[in-house]
Amino acid sequence: MGLTGDWCQAAELLARSLNRADRRFPELSPQRLNYDIIAVRDNPLYDKRPALERTLEQVARDVYFVEGVSFDSAVKQAKAFLTRRWTQEKAWALLSDGRNGFSEMRAFLKVKHPKLKIGSYDAMRDLDLTALLSVEDFAAEEQALLHAGLECRNFRQPQAVTDQLDDHNRLRFTDRINWFELVINPGQAHTGGHVKYGCELKGSTVHFKPELSNVVQQRRIAKAIARQYRTEGGDYCFSMPIGRLQEILDREQVALRFSNVRYLERIKPVTTSARLRKEEIPKFGITWRKMETADEFRDALRAHGWKVAGKKSDLVRRTAELASERLEEAAPELDAWFVEHRYVRVPKGQTFPTPFPVLADEPLKELVLMVYLMRRLRGNTVVDPGHENTSVRPVDMAEAILNGKTALTGSFLKA
Repeated sequence: MGLTGDWCQAAELLARSLNRADRRFPELSPQRLNYDIIAVRDNPLYDKRPALERTLEQVARDVYFVEGVSFDSAVKQAKAFLTRRWTQEKAWALLSDGRNGFSEMRAFLKVKHPKLKIGSYDAMRDLDLTALLSVEDFAAEEQALLHAGLECRNFRQPQAVTDQLDDHNRLRFTDRINWFELVINPGQAHTGGHVKYGCELKGSTVHFKPELSNVVQQRRIAKAIARQYRTEGGDYCFSMPIGRLQEILDREQVALRFSNVRYLERIKPVTTSARLRKEEIPKFGITWRKMETADEFRDALRAHGWKVAGKKSDLVRRTAELASERLEEAAPELDAWFVEHRYVRVPKGQTFPTPFPVLADEPLKELVLMVYLMRRLRGNTVVDPGHENTSVRPVDMAEAILNGKTALTGSFLKA
């Protein structure tokens, strides 16, 4: 919840608080007993835990919080610890610290015990140093005492942490966050079954704005959530008292996120967007494939029981006459349809236009419709059954179309 990873800068903010000059002990600076705390960086390949968690672990291990401390009191504390836990390991650490090799270590022991015979490192290690030496033998070696006697050698005042705690001793990096994300069904993002809300807190009211794609299921879920929990609002965007937010957390599969939070920057609002569903306006037209061969004309004539003998030019003319006849018969049906359904022509054509739902059983439907529309276009734009272009006879217009001398271009939109 806002603390996963250092993208929110929580670890860096904690380190800055702990490194404030007024939370250190200046007297300890020369001895580096209040050195800077470095926030741990994210490294998911090495450790998947959030940077804040790992930084807190480092602080708990390496930092000693105390109301007051001086260098002398730190040394005294180290000596007291070593006296209580005087071991062979601690004695060896103090003996070897600050002495350059076997000769200096033996010389130190000989000062304390002149008759002691030591011929090698192994012989020295076999000695009972806890009996031969005491903590007071190293009283002048304060740095060595601190190093051996203090597990934590980085001191801070308790306020460095308590300043960041709320009344329940929880870390608090800001007094209020007015924006957050609430994701319904976070595990179903790949199926479109999740809904992400950008939420804004105004006073005691939470305003929900969903991030919507054009997936129908997602919109259905968003509507159901709004209907279930809204106090005010519409089908998608809604609001509710913050006191009721727990209802959503208890009833739904949710993830609460603060992805906009940057504690070292101004916290920015969470924004959402909605993709408009793609609604195409159907473009109507005629999928006319020009008749080329004599056999194609014969097939059209044969379907209506007309004579199929003759040259191609005769077949073309005869097919035009057939189209004119079929248009005369179909005119009442076409007039009725285009009176009830208004269309306008646009210049841009459509590769795969929506066919006009008329003359379904007519083999010459496309040719008949082209002649009809070309004669009923007013201003070459509006399909008007009350208008008729009489400058060219239907049979001649059909023949011109069949010969490729004219064509109906563009497409038609419902008015």
